[in-house]
Amino acid sequence: MTKKWVIGVIGAFAVLAMAGVGFSAFTASATVYGNVAAATVSIQISNVEIAGCYYLPNTPLGEQSAPGNLAFSPISASATSVTYNVSNLLPGVYCFGYVTLVSESSVPVNVSVALNTPGVSGVCSEAQSNCFDVVTASGLESSGIWGFYSNTGYASSVTNFVTLSPGATYTDVVSVAINTGSTYAAATGSYSIVYTASAGY
Repeated sequence: MTKKWVIGVIGAFAVLAMAGVGFSAFTASATVYGNVAAATVSIQISNVEIAGCYYLPNTPLGEQSAPGNLAFSPISASATSVTYNVSNLLPGVYCFGYVTLVSESSVPVNVSVALNTPGVSGVCSEAQSNCFDVVTASGLESSGIWGFYSNTGYASSVTNFVTLSPGATYTDVVSVAINTGSTYAAATGSYSIVYTASAGY
């Protein structure tokens, strides 16, 4: 009897299907919710330190401390730039200091550096000798003729010189000099070193 009942039900479905009667299936849906946030990109100057002033290596007094009336100090520092003040600088003498950067980014970032000389300045803009020559270990060199850090020269900016992981630090060396061949120099020079972080492709 059971077999006949099943066969009868199947037959009934077949008749209804041929007659164009449809059946809807049970349905269910699921929704996925999410939040998306972009990476944070930020570097900060965490420390500025003055190392001192010395005679250039190619002078008879090479690497000795320079006269005591020299003054070299940061006069202002923002989150990403530092401005120095140097007084009584002589030809054949350089002063240098350290700038430490820290990454506050959530992803690895590429750091670039640029030399900013606002307005008329006594800072070298190309291969000159009678001006203030600015050099950094990160690759800047304002004149290209000093080469104390074996830089490639003539760089007013250097792109992606270091990649910093989140929380990592980098210490740059910033120095300024008047070359030994200078017969005169501007009375003053104004410059700042600006660091920029970027991420992505």
